[in-house]
This record gives sequence, C-alpha cells and structure tokens, in this order.
Amino acid sequence: MARVTLDHVVVQKPDILSARAEREILAMDEETGNCFAMGGSGAVIWEAAETPVRIRDICTHLQRRYRIDEASCTSQTLAYVDDLVAEGMLLIVPETE
Repeated sequence: MARVTLDHVVVQKPDILSARAEREILAMDEETGNCFAMGGSGAVIWEAAETPVRIRDICTHLQRRYRIDEASCTSQTLAYVDDLVAEGMLLIVPETE
C-alpha cells in the first residue's frame, strides 16, 4: 500500500476515462477494466487531482466545503487517496529538486 502523506502530490492516471453522471463520477481504467463510482467527497478529490495537487490542499478544500474537523478530514482523505493510489487510479508525483 502506498501510505500517502499530506505532503504528497497526486494526479489522475492519464489513461483513466471518467465522466460525471448526476452526483457521481464514474471512472474506468482502460488498462485493467476496473470501474469505480465516486460520490460526495470522493468526487471532489477525483476532480481536484485532474492536475497535480498536494493532498494537504485537497484537505483544506474539503474542510471548507463540508465543514468537517481537521483530524477527521485528514484521516479520511489520506485513507481514500491511499486506496486510489493502491488501485492505480491516482499517481504520486515525484518531488523535484
């Protein structure tokens, strides 16, 4: 498992097809054929990662949008992003010097 931190930068894997369907985002990995449905904060996280984004910035956005406390938001976001990385849906962007 990836074990992401707030300082990691993530981005959607390029060959993932995704589309909004009402309140959810449906995504399919062309390579594996795996399909995913993301709603609520999951959809917000997915859309934020269209371009490289620091996980800390995603958390800040979610806290404002959903008025959730920092500790809960951080733990839930890290777990969700970690799952998306483990499934190959999100990529961790290497740090540049």
